[in-house]
Amino acid sequence: MSKIIGVGTDIVEVGRVLKSCEKHSFLNKYYTEAERELIKRRKSCAATNFAGKEAVAKAFGTGFLNCMPEDIEILRDEKGKPYVNLSEKAEKIVKEKGITKIHISLSDTDKLAMAYVVAEGD
Repeated sequence: MSKIIGVGTDIVEVGRVLKSCEKHSFLNKYYTEAERELIKRRKSCAATNFAGKEAVAKAFGTGFLNCMPEDIEILRDEKGKPYVNLSEKAEKIVKEKGITKIHISLSDTDKLAMAYVVAEGD
């Protein structure tokens, strides 16, 4: 039977994230190449992904102590449902915590973007 290992949520101001994304150094530091391509197609994904990365780190219970935002990649499937890919650093945390599945929900308005994450394990 699965159990909840952690829950994380975050909310950000869309305008602040978009302003930060005007700097290539910010984009390269916080987003993977695949995420940057997604953001080119839909700018609002910058804010929802930023909130999502924070929410995932909170669900880990570690924040960004042993991994960085670019270690958590958030993409969308063919129907637009978000999903999480992890780098080796983030994957190590998942294994240590016994997390087997990460559920993520993203939402945004013109002004705010939010994310909710549930980390599930056995």
